[in-house]
Amino acid sequence: MAACTAVGGYAGYKLGDNFSARVATIDEPIVMRTKGGLLEVSTISATERFDGKTTHTILGLELGNTFSNIRVPVTYRYHIELAPDWRFALRDKTFVVVAPPVKPSLPVAIDTSKLENESHGIWSLVTGRNAIEKLQRGITPTLAEYAKAQKYIDLQRASARQTVGEFVKKWVMSQEKWAKASNYQVRVFFADEPIQAMRDSGYVPGGSVGTTK
Repeated sequence: MAACTAVGGYAGYKLGDNFSARVATIDEPIVMRTKGGLLEVSTISATERFDGKTTHTILGLELGNTFSNIRVPVTYRYHIELAPDWRFALRDKTFVVVAPPVKPSLPVAIDTSKLENESHGIWSLVTGRNAIEKLQRGITPTLAEYAKAQKYIDLQRASARQTVGEFVKKWVMSQEKWAKASNYQVRVFFADEPIQAMRDSGYVPGGSVGTTK
């Protein structure tokens, strides 16, 4: 399918009940390099619900409301850029890593095949479809803000920490420069974590620290 669409062709597919559809690339595909590459460190799966309310009035007189909602499964993905400096330190048989901040991969992935929506209210037969469409247009920017929210950043930290630890053991500590630390315990921190988290663990940035890109 990718080969067809890349040259402006069409690709067809079938869904249930003899429904068929075609997909085509409208604009010329644009390929861009990701400088330094990205390390995906965690994902969060959730079902998000979006609610809307439209109040109908004439000459200031309220005539009723249309309520709308959308429910859709969402996958938040988080990554670390490999291009920025990573900070390393050897201390008390521990290989300490301060990695760049974790960032959400945008746009957030949604499973449109499982999207559900509904509207109700005395005017919903007339205005319900429009209310759903307005609500749906807000999904992408709203999910982007959710992905950046501190509660989700904190929620994924433990998984991200484990992924980075595995990456460091396999690809960083195998370098000759760090050979003497091959059996050290690995401790991972992120550059956007509160400094107190590092102090509480016995590590404070500074002193003899190595960097790599």
